[in-house]
Amino acid sequence: MGNKGAPTPSLLDLLDLQDVGSDYFRSRHTEPNLSGALFGGQVLAQALRACLFTVADRPVHSLHGYFIRPGAEAEPVVYQVERTRDGRNFTTRRVIALQNRKAIFHMEASFHDGGEGISHSRAAPVVPGPDEVSAEDPFERAMHDAFEPNGEVLKLLPLVERRMIPLDVGRREAEGEARRLLWMRAREQGLSDDALRACGLAYLSDFWLGGVAKILHPDAVRQKLTSVDHAMWFHQPTDPSQWLLYDMESDWAGSARSLARGRIFDRAGQLIASVAQEVYLFPGQMHEAPRRGDLIA
Repeated sequence: MGNKGAPTPSLLDLLDLQDVGSDYFRSRHTEPNLSGALFGGQVLAQALRACLFTVADRPVHSLHGYFIRPGAEAEPVVYQVERTRDGRNFTTRRVIALQNRKAIFHMEASFHDGGEGISHSRAAPVVPGPDEVSAEDPFERAMHDAFEPNGEVLKLLPLVERRMIPLDVGRREAEGEARRLLWMRAREQGLSDDALRACGLAYLSDFWLGGVAKILHPDAVRQKLTSVDHAMWFHQPTDPSQWLLYDMESDWAGSARSLARGRIFDRAGQLIASVAQEVYLFPGQMHEAPRRGDLIA
């Protein structure tokens, strides 16, 4: 697992967990990452997948997770699910992700099959479509320029296809606003049911969100960051292999932390999900590998 030079697993591979009994599930694959630590979206998606194996016929509507330690890509992750509640209207699960018997992440997830009631939804911003913006990722280009001369071949999350919308599109004149919009989709056509698609959307939700605060701080562009927590609300099902618009903004940064919010829309302009995340920023290169002690302590 996590061998350099090995083929990158597909999103379906990542979601193919092994049931080892007593509501424990183990990852069969982990995704290589530039830092040597697990991508948070992978852990979110796998944790949700583990919960869904224990829930009958109710879709997820929210999750709240905390990243406790960075995970090592070379090690399998074991997900321990606790069946907290099976109620008349809601089902609740708690899951702990473990490596070497130590917690690296924990999450609460809630499941609800809907009902009649009031309805409203925020409109999507008016932006160029994915075919109208460049397919080149400026962030990945900058990494290429910085690392390729040293003989390193780097690819930022090859399972995600994205199109960055120019910074001046949708920009408001609000003081202290850090905002970025992008189109994204999973490079995976086999997400055949709503449970797999929800896990795929959770995977995508962690892409780029934590870094949006850096838009106001160009000098911090290479500053290392790590996710502290991640919350997500699923409003309606969607296929994450189709283009989705991610509208991200950070209202606050301070005390070495930053809070970001995101809204995910489909191409028809429907609000699919809402996301919030806090990250910790600390000195060091963004893609500097964590100290080994960080991965196992």
